[in-house]
Amino acid sequence: MITSVKDNFMMDLINDQRDHLNRLPSSGSMTNFSTGAVRDAMQGKGFPSMIPTCALKSLAKRFEDGATKYGRDNWQKGIPLSRYCDAAHRHLWALRDGKTDEDHFGAVLWNIACWQKTKNMIESGMLPEELNDI
Repeated sequence: MITSVKDNFMMDLINDQRDHLNRLPSSGSMTNFSTGAVRDAMQGKGFPSMIPTCALKSLAKRFEDGATKYGRDNWQKGIPLSRYCDAAHRHLWALRDGKTDEDHFGAVLWNIACWQKTKNMIESGMLPEELNDI
């Protein structure tokens, strides 16, 4: 039977996908559960289940409010790191002063999260080095 180049390409693609599904990354260490189940170890992967949901909700709400006011991805266009640092400190001071005029917890989290992401984007060349002004 004669097969076309397209058929060969599709078969290769299917086989590559199957091979990819069969290769799960492994840390080299396993956890055995009392039920007999086994999973790759968690060390070094963090504990997302320990993050307080109230913090995540405040952060998510801050992203929503910012998207409404400035546009969904405005912050990803590039803001100098010093602006995040300064704003995070101002919101921390507002918390210490007992101010309740806005969600200062969410604002601190938002500024720290965006500071870290912006720094990562600068280091990976996705944003200009000039934004790293601290």
